[in-house]
This record gives sequence, structure tokens and C-alpha cells, in this order.
Amino acid sequence: MNTAAYFLVGPTASGKSSVAQHIAGRGGQLVVSADSMNLYKGMDIGTAKPDANDRKTVDYAGIDLADPTEKFSVANYLEAVKPAFGSDREIIVAGGTGLYVKCLTEGFDDMPPENSALRAELEQLDFQSLEKRAQTSELYETLTSDDRKNPRRLIRILEKEIPIIGKWNSQPKPKIVGLHVEREELCRRIERRVEQMYASGLLDEAKGLMGRELSPTALQAIGYAEAFAVLRNELTIYEAMKKTTVRTRQFAKRQMTWFRNQLNVAWNDTAGFQSLEKLADAVSSAWEKHGATPVVFD
Repeated sequence: MNTAAYFLVGPTASGKSSVAQHIAGRGGQLVVSADSMNLYKGMDIGTAKPDANDRKTVDYAGIDLADPTEKFSVANYLEAVKPAFGSDREIIVAGGTGLYVKCLTEGFDDMPPENSALRAELEQLDFQSLEKRAQTSELYETLTSDDRKNPRRLIRILEKEIPIIGKWNSQPKPKIVGLHVEREELCRRIERRVEQMYASGLLDEAKGLMGRELSPTALQAIGYAEAFAVLRNELTIYEAMKKTTVRTRQFAKRQMTWFRNQLNVAWNDTAGFQSLEKLADAVSSAWEKHGATPVVFD
């Protein structure tokens, strides 16, 4: 089994998927997606999943693992991608779900111990403080809009995540490579991505999902929740695009906060690179400098 892989992280719209695709296209690596939305079948446009042409030239794992009606945990993800590490091929892990990357590089305890002290601390917070703290969690996006107003639900996601992080914090953090994009440029990229999603048929894709018993994660997915609202005549397309853009910006900010607090990232600034090839070369050089990152399956 491969015990190491080359990791590439970054916020949504940073270009990490394109870089990984380019490198693997010329080097023959297997790409393991570390994106909690790419795992849902039939949710392709709104998740910027590698398309059919990409998958003709590069082999992927971690994609199309579950139906959007299914709940899918971190443990399910690790079990699903573990066979990919059983090959002799070089592996690239690329994605923006920091919790997946953290579990792959530092292990995962599926049953974190009870933490009564943590619960007591969280219960003392006013709602605004609790909400702000919960928004830094990778699990926040799994909550419905009603759950996000429920202090008990906010406390629960923090209870599920923080005890595991406490275990991790006692261990050295392995070095991984990431892409950094200046805020204004990232906002422009996000706006273009949302425009492209609608131009590529997001509403048709969302229409095919409506009426199904979607999991809370799929139902509240950025882009899809707004597309569903358009189809229910609750939002105009313009309003939906604006709302999706705002939610994506907020998500990207939470991603960067998580990366900085929970991972040891060697950031590569994307500014100044005029071509994808040059950026891919810079990432490859960073991997050569830092080496492959050990992968842990408890």
C-alpha cells in the first residue's frame, strides 16, 4: 500500500483541481479527490467536478461515491478511498475539505470521547459567539438553515469535530502544499465560476434532483440550495447567483481559517503565473522540496 501522497489544498476556485489534473495528465498519477461534494453522484456542475473529458485522461478516486439521498461520513470517505492507496501508482490528493486531508495525514478516531468540559464551555456562549465558532467547522455546511439557528445543533457539530482535533494537536503536523489566491482575485474567480455554473446547465441538473429525499448536506449544498429556490420561484436567477457568490466567498474564508489553524501548509502564491503549466511546475517543485506526505489509515 502507498503510505505517502502529494497533497494540494486551497480554497474553492483557487485552481487546485486544474493544477492536479494538469500534473496527472502529463505524469500519470492517480488523483484522489478530497472534496466532500464531489462524492455525490449527479451533482456535477455545481461542485465543479472533473468532467468526462478530464476523466478520460486522468484516473480519479473519491468521486461519485454516494447517492445524494445518502448521508456520508468522514469514516465512509476514508473507507471508500483506501483501496486507491493499494496501487503502486503515485498519488495526488487534491481538494478543499480540510477535514478529509487532516484525517488522511493524521488519522481519524470515528468515536471521539465525550468531552463534558467542552459542552459546558459551549453552553455558556451566547448565540452569536457560538454561531461564529461553529462556522469555522468543516461540518457547518452539513446543517440545514433551521439547524443553523439551533444552538444544540451548533454545539453538536463542535462536539463531533473538536475532540478529534484535540488529539491531532498533540502530534506534529506534516507539511503539505497549498495554493493561495489574493482576496480580490479569488472573489472574481468565484463570480466567474457561478456564472459558468448557470451557463452550463445548473438549473437543469437541480431540476433532476428535486423531489428526491436529499441528505441535509446535498440539500443545503452551495449553488444547489439557491437553484432549488429558483425552481420553486422563490428567487430570480440573478438573486440566486448573487446569493451563491456570497455563500461561496464565506465558505472560502472558512476554508482558509481552517487550513491555517489545522494544517501545516506551504503556501504557493498564484499571482504572477501566466499559465497553468507554469503554476503546475511551481507546485511540482514544492512537492520535490517538501517530499510526499505520509498517509495514515488507523
